[in-house]
Amino acid sequence: MRKILRFIPSLLWMSFIFFLSAQSTTGIGQTKTSRFLILKTFHLIEYATLYILFYFSLRRKKPAMLLSYLYALSDEFHQTLVPGREGKITDTFIDLFGIVIGIFIVKKLIRISLIKKYL
Repeated sequence: MRKILRFIPSLLWMSFIFFLSAQSTTGIGQTKTSRFLILKTFHLIEYATLYILFYFSLRRKKPAMLLSYLYALSDEFHQTLVPGREGKITDTFIDLFGIVIGIFIVKKLIRISLIKKYL
């Protein structure tokens, strides 16, 4: 039961991503450039966070990466079904970069916690 409970944060975050993907992006950003930067930054944050949550649920890097990227692929497919949205395989590469950012954050958090043990 405890192992299942560890996945609740990941599932909630996935639900939040799903909700955002079902929303219109009309009106985001004043210019094409600002719109691009805002939307792609969302991708980075969403998938760095998802990786971190999966990692702390599983305590294993590769399965957390795989689940995060599979969800990114499914999310882009979901966007093809939403009026006014489109799924792009290139966005999954940005999501993958967000996952890499999440990996670095986890490594830093682990190092910090190891250092605190010895202080």
